[in-house]
Amino acid sequence: MFLFVIFGVQTNAQQVAINEVMTSNSKTIADEDGSFEDWIEIYNYGTTAVNLGGYGLTDDASNLYKWVFPTYTLQPKQFVLVWASDKNKTVPSQPLHTNFKIKSSGEPILLTNSSGTTINDVPAIALQADVSYARSPDGTGDWLFFTTATPLALNTNAGTPELLEPPIFSHESGLYTSTFNLSLSTTVQNAQIIYTLDGSEPRLDNLSGTNFTYKNLYPLLPGDPYGDLLTDSYKSNVYSSAIVIRDKSGDADKLAIKNTNQYALHIPPNPVRKATVIKAKIFVNGKGSESISKTFFVWSGGNPFNIPLVSLQIQENLLFDYNDGIYTSGVDFDTWRQQNPDNTQSWRPNISNYARSGRDWEYPVNVELFDAVNLNSIQSINAGLRIHGNNSRGLPIKNLRLYARSEYDSKNEFVHGFFDNSIPNAANLYNKEYKKFFLRGDGEGGSIAYDVAFSRAMQPVFNGVTRIKPVINFINGEYWGINAVRDRLDDDHYELNFGVNADNFIQVSCNGSQCELDEGVAGDYSSYIDMRDFIINNDMANNLKYLEAAEILDMESFLNHAVMIIYASNNSYERKYWRARTPQNNSHADGKWRLNVQDFEASLSTNTNWLEYLADLGRSDNNSLLANLLKNEGFKNQFLNRFADIMNTVFTKENFDKVINKTFDEISPFLTEDRNRSSRANFYESSEKQNLLDWSKNRPAVQIQLIKNQFNISETIDVGLSVSDIEAGFIKINTIKIHSDTPGVNENPYPWSGFYFKTIPLTVEAVTLPGYVFSHWSGDISGTNAIQTFTPNGSVQIQANYNPITNFKHLMYFWLMNADIPNDAPLQSVNATFSRTSSSAVINYKSSLTGYPFNNANASWRKASLERKNEPTALNYFSNGNHNIAYDPFIMRGVQIKQPFKNGNNENTLELNFPTSGFRDVKLSFAIFSNGAAQTVLVDYWNGSSWSNANLTNPNLSISDAYAIKEFDFSNVTIADNNANFKVRIRFNGTNMTIEDNKQVFINNIAVEGVDTTLSSDSFTQLQNLKVYPNPTSGDVKIQSNQIIDKVLIYNVFGKLVYKDSPKFSNIQLSMENLSSGVYVLKVFSNNATITKKIIKK
Repeated sequence: MFLFVIFGVQTNAQQVAINEVMTSNSKTIADEDGSFEDWIEIYNYGTTAVNLGGYGLTDDASNLYKWVFPTYTLQPKQFVLVWASDKNKTVPSQPLHTNFKIKSSGEPILLTNSSGTTINDVPAIALQADVSYARSPDGTGDWLFFTTATPLALNTNAGTPELLEPPIFSHESGLYTSTFNLSLSTTVQNAQIIYTLDGSEPRLDNLSGTNFTYKNLYPLLPGDPYGDLLTDSYKSNVYSSAIVIRDKSGDADKLAIKNTNQYALHIPPNPVRKATVIKAKIFVNGKGSESISKTFFVWSGGNPFNIPLVSLQIQENLLFDYNDGIYTSGVDFDTWRQQNPDNTQSWRPNISNYARSGRDWEYPVNVELFDAVNLNSIQSINAGLRIHGNNSRGLPIKNLRLYARSEYDSKNEFVHGFFDNSIPNAANLYNKEYKKFFLRGDGEGGSIAYDVAFSRAMQPVFNGVTRIKPVINFINGEYWGINAVRDRLDDDHYELNFGVNADNFIQVSCNGSQCELDEGVAGDYSSYIDMRDFIINNDMANNLKYLEAAEILDMESFLNHAVMIIYASNNSYERKYWRARTPQNNSHADGKWRLNVQDFEASLSTNTNWLEYLADLGRSDNNSLLANLLKNEGFKNQFLNRFADIMNTVFTKENFDKVINKTFDEISPFLTEDRNRSSRANFYESSEKQNLLDWSKNRPAVQIQLIKNQFNISETIDVGLSVSDIEAGFIKINTIKIHSDTPGVNENPYPWSGFYFKTIPLTVEAVTLPGYVFSHWSGDISGTNAIQTFTPNGSVQIQANYNPITNFKHLMYFWLMNADIPNDAPLQSVNATFSRTSSSAVINYKSSLTGYPFNNANASWRKASLERKNEPTALNYFSNGNHNIAYDPFIMRGVQIKQPFKNGNNENTLELNFPTSGFRDVKLSFAIFSNGAAQTVLVDYWNGSSWSNANLTNPNLSISDAYAIKEFDFSNVTIADNNANFKVRIRFNGTNMTIEDNKQVFINNIAVEGVDTTLSSDSFTQLQNLKVYPNPTSGDVKIQSNQIIDKVLIYNVFGKLVYKDSPKFSNIQLSMENLSSGVYVLKVFSNNATITKKIIKK
């Protein structure tokens, strides 16, 4: 395909042009690897040769030399094709590949010569699959769309200046409570609208329908009949009048009566719930537009589900056709039976059509995602579908893999926010984009509920576990059953979430003692062997050798995996090791091997002591890593402490019970409908729930004894932790933060108690929050160093003591402008996302236009409005206002105020309502810029009778064309202190505030700070001498203080207030006689200071 000859060259760059671009290459032309990648065609339309060496090609105008040509001579009238594949190949004698890909939704492409002059560019244009954007005439002509591309050839086919726009639907996808008429329309002259109602692609040549054959009966046992071939069809329709959209749930089933495996067909006793699916496109002179797919639910009772819904539209023969369908046993099973007439192993999953795998058996599908509350459509995207799994392929309701690719859709990423948790330690904590995901709601290795419960319990603290969200699945408008959306832990997952380049990713899959390369290139498997052999062939008791091992194997990941497998007693022992082939950063792309878990279906086993098994040096090479590492004393201590840390948090009975109950409670309302659709074994049975709850109750004691036996440990000890003030800081013990954000730690975490192993060294760290300093440790350890390591010989009580910083301005309120703010909608209010106290703050917006907010039918729609805007900035970002998460532009948005800013006596105004009770010296700050809508920001406050800026320093500040921080200090404004009804107003001024010229002011990271008047260093120190006794107590408890006690609160371990008093004495006696036995949290308030203590009621 490429002919590279080096000649003498000229440097007339103006005769070189980007001539043709394809950003969604489905089948047009493959590269040397057989991949259908994006491509850019460069053409020399001049009369002399040009050396492209040093030329830059880019999709980023701020980085003109993102990819640089090698020395390469382009002869007159010659083409060169550059693959935009992200493979980054620059060998002149071989095909060229850039280090970037082009989004099919459109990105500008620029060609820059070696002197820095951009000589050619292509605008950002969204392209359909296998449509190119090219010049005609070549090199110099206008840009046209070509449905038949001509890579490495002249553009002689007929191009069009516009792509055909798909038809317009009168209604959007979603939930309706009554029948309605759906209209389809187009503004294109002489266009014909073709639609389907069966998931098939609209086609002009299928108006009479296409038949396919399928089977419902197979010879499961030797001698069974083969069953008849049955016939069904799919067809396209010409749109001529409105389509009636109604509830079809009472209609006869179509898909649900087709057999999906070789066993007896389950026919639903009652017709399954149904929706209406429609695909439509327009045709002009035989050429078609893109297809638009929609799903309509007409249910008079509203949404019967409270979990998300996934609707799939796919041509039916691709699933059920006897020869080509991948969701059925089909011809492959009958062929196996013919060849094995007496074989009784007909259960095997690899003898049916549904065993077909790989790209050749990936079929196009439309995926539409709906939210859990109102069944609003989140995304509709064309994608690829494959069957997923091993033995689970034989289940009647199969697990699926869904692939977002540019060849299917210009939106080549799934976008959803279904998951409840972010991924721990991910580079992109708030990522909601996915190249692939699973629909995996069942398994064949054991109870799927076991898998869900253990995965959910551990996922918040271990990023080697997939996230799981139950969903309802529809296929071609028929209820298909309960399923679950899951992460697929592969190259794309680690690229999008951890910054590991997909082509730099290696993954090795291990099942028991057997391992093999799962993702990567030839030779990658040897790097796993190198890591494994280094550990088993060297004495890990040698600290130097162990440290070398820790440079190639991430010990934290390895420990988390080992703890999970052992605690769950997971008999499958399937795991995957992954790494970046070449280190890219010091985080997860550092080149170290890490692990992830396959599943937990085979958990709760009592026939194998997995700790003993994995600690046995006599195991196979692939199974003896833990045993070898345990020879190192330091690693052994890490292992024991991490095990205790996890059991003290994730697997406390309270926390694990909560996870188990949620796992079943969110599924149970829908099981009756699911069982009507398909009879599934081991699918969220009540006995499985009880098994898990029993494990939650009994496993801790069993596991502790197994650990003590394995390591000859005599006993466990109790460690009690407390802090002098829960607002001042928290304690980290070993690997866990004793903080309410940690799974298994109560909302009111102190006093906290956990078990550890006697004589195993422990490390505690006093973490300080803004506005405080660490003072010292007290109790069974002492010292002023924030980090202390000690060896416990018995139970210990430890307290971290803090002092407040005088006149420190604490963050009172913060507005995190993220994707939770509705997009493309006029806002009336925005609530603060952080509050230091129980008070709430809000921004109320007043528009200059009367009648705001308007709907999209009004001429003033989205004028003079407050709206979300994707304009992130790190300026004025407070991490402590966002769970101590570092600034990440990926999660950030912003807000905009749109013209006109004034209309008569009305003006666009932001009114901030934020109580300042308990605070003084208040300061308001935010980041702001404008593209010309306003030049000044004006701030004043409500003084009780009118708006005023008296005593406010610099109430009017200039606005520039780039983000800058603006601060407004209310320290001299008396009414701003300790005011439960404090209000601030933000307005704008400029040269022409009544004009509407599509310009805006942008604001981000709004913060309010102030000095907390409830803190007093002297009172704080005095209160630390508080005495509480007897403790434990069976009845009364006495509290002695050096100062008057203003208030006493007692909470149970669940955070519920069970006692409240305002004694106004320094010595008091409380009765706990009516409280049940257990641990309680005592909070004592005195002279604007607070302290917490633990009380044990016997």
